[in-house]
Amino acid sequence: MEKRYKIGLFFVLVLISVLVVVLMWKRHTMDGFPKEEHLVTDETEDSAPKTAEELYQVQKMNILTTCDTVCIYENIDKKDGSVSMEEEALPVKYIGLNREELETMLAQDSLAPTLEEKQKGFKSQHLELFSADKIKVLRIYDTAQGATGFYIMEVNGEICVYEHDKETLYFKTGLHAESLPAEVRHELREGKFMDSELQVYHFIESYSS
Repeated sequence: MEKRYKIGLFFVLVLISVLVVVLMWKRHTMDGFPKEEHLVTDETEDSAPKTAEELYQVQKMNILTTCDTVCIYENIDKKDGSVSMEEEALPVKYIGLNREELETMLAQDSLAPTLEEKQKGFKSQHLELFSADKIKVLRIYDTAQGATGFYIMEVNGEICVYEHDKETLYFKTGLHAESLPAEVRHELREGKFMDSELQVYHFIESYSS
């Protein structure tokens, strides 16, 4: 009985020794090479394609407008849905901007449009296309609201008052361009805008005497 016990114990010890040797060999082999997890992670970080959002962010940061960038305006009138296109050189204030900066400036300009744009029924604008070669801005107008105001203009040497469309004659002032200062005549060539009839009459009175 004791002999069998010693034999069984001997085989158990041998088995344990073999297991220890195998484990040590495997550990030594794995220490000599990078872990598979690290290899996969590194490869993923280096070669994985960027997402659309990442590419969009890179574009916004790296692409800037220049003096050669063409500016295209697409104008839509809400009154009848008519569309017109304008192409011009990029305004100086929009040069050297990335997409995000340009969008911010366009939004600011929407909140404070020029007097001329107000008279056209300007409502809003936003950036539709952006690249270093050209930008496209969509502008919304609403001429159905009915613009108001008057334009004082020089026509064949005579000073006349036209309605907001610059085409409908409101009345002739009786003033002649030659009687006005040079800087005033220069303004009237393109049309001097007045908000109300009261402003028009004040202008006429100031040069009538």
